[in-house]
Amino acid sequence: MTRAFPISMRALRVSALGFLIAGLASAAPLKLSNLPVTVEPNEKLLTLTPAGIRSAFPSAAGRPGAVFMTEDRKVSVALEWRAGKLAPNEVEKLVAQFPAVIRAQVPGVKALKADLVQLGGRSWAQFIFTTPGQGDDLRRELLMTSAGGRILVMTIAGNVRDYSRNEALIRNFAGNVRVN
Repeated sequence: MTRAFPISMRALRVSALGFLIAGLASAAPLKLSNLPVTVEPNEKLLTLTPAGIRSAFPSAAGRPGAVFMTEDRKVSVALEWRAGKLAPNEVEKLVAQFPAVIRAQVPGVKALKADLVQLGGRSWAQFIFTTPGQGDDLRRELLMTSAGGRILVMTIAGNVRDYSRNEALIRNFAGNVRVN
């Protein structure tokens, strides 16, 4: 598995069941204390507690700082502020360079789309790819931007069908993530 996806979605769902709380129900934007990010609350998203994140991501390497899940626990959104350097003017370069990294690190990539998108008034390199799964393909989306000179990664993960059912909620959440 790659650094971006250290565990399977099934393991994440199983580990998360005992650690989920409805953490985004308030009306005011929520500043995440361990990330340079503010998110808009949404009562239809659950959030993993720090203990839940440690359980779902036992290795500290690549452990996200925050993980949100749809109510049906089928699609997750993880935010990770990596130590690697990335200047704001380098985000666009990732669109051309990173697909080769994905293909080298992720076995069985069936489809891969790379683009530069605007979210929250900021440029993000977007990589959407699918891999074979049991009964349905797995859909992964990596969104990468510069935050404080470092790489901020938002990973959206789920099966293709589950993502389709939750797409409006996930798109709304991702579009309202603000880098501080």
